[in-house]
Amino acid sequence: MSPQRFLLGAASVVTFLLLQVTVVGRLPLPGAAPDLLLVLVLAFGLAEGSMAGMVTGFAAGMLADGLSAHEMGRLAFAYALGGYVAGTFSDDADRSTLQPFAAVGFGALAALGAFVGEGILLGDHRLTVHAVLRTAISSVPYDVVLTPFVVPLIAGLVRRLDADPLRRL
Repeated sequence: MSPQRFLLGAASVVTFLLLQVTVVGRLPLPGAAPDLLLVLVLAFGLAEGSMAGMVTGFAAGMLADGLSAHEMGRLAFAYALGGYVAGTFSDDADRSTLQPFAAVGFGALAALGAFVGEGILLGDHRLTVHAVLRTAISSVPYDVVLTPFVVPLIAGLVRRLDADPLRRL
């Protein structure tokens, strides 16, 4: 991994985490709020593959876990799994218009499933059928709606880093 890619990932994760906490989490939307940080992780998975999605997801999840009221590592695992799932779509993402939407949808569902599974194993008393359904019915579609805004942005930034610097001269 090049220093430029590391800086892109770190800066975008911190920026999106701050946006999630200060703006998106406070929006008066019906149901659960969209998970902007998860969409970023899924976009990195789509742009760079499963390993990049998994690593970005783990790092972003650990930062988000530090700001949450649940056990450390729950979001890290869920985001890493979601990033991996989205990364499996990376080969086809440039060929289809609907592929990124499907990748974000499946990645968000995988992350939600992992988070719920961890909550069941850890005995999280806040985990109810109503809360899970509310999140699945509202947050996952919100994440899919954010796809055309976040995925092309990240894909463009990654492509710009991949461009041959000698060609720009």
